[in-house]
Amino acid sequence: MPNIVALKLSCARSPGTGTGTGAGGDNGSLVLVALDQLALQQQINANFIFHAISNYKKTPFERKTLDFIAKKWLHLQLLWREFRLRDKQIRRVGHKDSHCQEHGYFQQELFELVHDKYMAARGCLSRDKRNLLARDPPAPLVFAQPTK
Repeated sequence: MPNIVALKLSCARSPGTGTGTGAGGDNGSLVLVALDQLALQQQINANFIFHAISNYKKTPFERKTLDFIAKKWLHLQLLWREFRLRDKQIRRVGHKDSHCQEHGYFQQELFELVHDKYMAARGCLSRDKRNLLARDPPAPLVFAQPTK
């Protein structure tokens, strides 16, 4: 399977990335280096999200218990939260310098791609949970009859 995130980032590299020169002297290049590092961390996190989704989809339905689904859901939520927070951080860093708006991270649609995959996975997890609950209704409460 090709690395979707790496393909997205390779097509949208920023001008001057890796050359050590930025539009604002040393401060501009430091901001670009920080932005590059955050974008790389974002790429890694996106790959974790994609792997978590594909691994869940590959799991046979027989192994998908309510506990299993709850653990996978929690893991996916943690990854998504980290991805969203880092995106906000990248956008804050990018707004400090107008030259940063030309960075590859802002030219790609990585956030939208990961968001779409996350929402699809969320729907899949919810569907599987509903199916499990519908298939296995809770056992009725049985009260003991008093003996005479």
